[in-house]
Amino acid sequence: MTAPFARLALALLVVAIWAAITLGSTMLVQSSTISLQELITRGLAWGVAAAALFLVAATWLAGWRDLGFRKPRPMSSLRLLWLPVLYLLALGATGALAGRLGMSAIIMVAINTALVGFSEELAFRGVLWGAARKALSFWPGFLLVSAAFGSVHIFNALITGELSGAGVQALNAFMSGCAYLAIRIRTRSIIPIMIIHATWDFVVFLTGSGADPAPAPPDAWMSQLMFGLMLTGPLFLYGLWLVRNEQVRAGWRDDSYDPTHPKQGEMR
Repeated sequence: MTAPFARLALALLVVAIWAAITLGSTMLVQSSTISLQELITRGLAWGVAAAALFLVAATWLAGWRDLGFRKPRPMSSLRLLWLPVLYLLALGATGALAGRLGMSAIIMVAINTALVGFSEELAFRGVLWGAARKALSFWPGFLLVSAAFGSVHIFNALITGELSGAGVQALNAFMSGCAYLAIRIRTRSIIPIMIIHATWDFVVFLTGSGADPAPAPPDAWMSQLMFGLMLTGPLFLYGLWLVRNEQVRAGWRDDSYDPTHPKQGEMR
């Protein structure tokens, strides 16, 4: 096995252990199924925190220093965040009108979503992408990371007991994950998308706090699917546009940036 594929195999193992810690530790402290809304608002998400610590330790021990912890290059690439930011402003306005959380719950949501944003981005757009881009050509690596990010959300069904809802979440995560990875590639930094991811989750949970806590009807997944497609569909298409050709994704294997290079000297 060549070094790039050995690293990919190790990265897949690390992400699998990360997922097991995230899910397993959460299930251990729950006596029954619970909604994600309740899970994120009533206390610290210890499973997410433990999994994040595992990732930090694993990447340090493995010597992976190419995971994107650097400032965006060029800084003008931050302009590519305009669509996610526009979404956040719109959802934030909705959340301010619909949310019913007290200040202590809002603080807890902010802490937990910050942990989720850091942990999930480090796992997928850091560890897994850092390995896949060295071992695979662009589209197989891009789709592997995005599909893995989406599929892991199916396991939310073990926490919530709602398989159809978890399936919709997985599809939404795949589509938004394509946009997140595209932004990670174009900014050559994992930091902006960590912030966007954490803020997105925070605003979504804040907005959902005004929803009816009663169990969803069996056919609710259809409306959830339609709403999810309308919400994440444009992000998915935007992500594909950001990495549409070799010229705009130059340097994706190593996050390199050369302002004198004709393909990298200006934003497109």
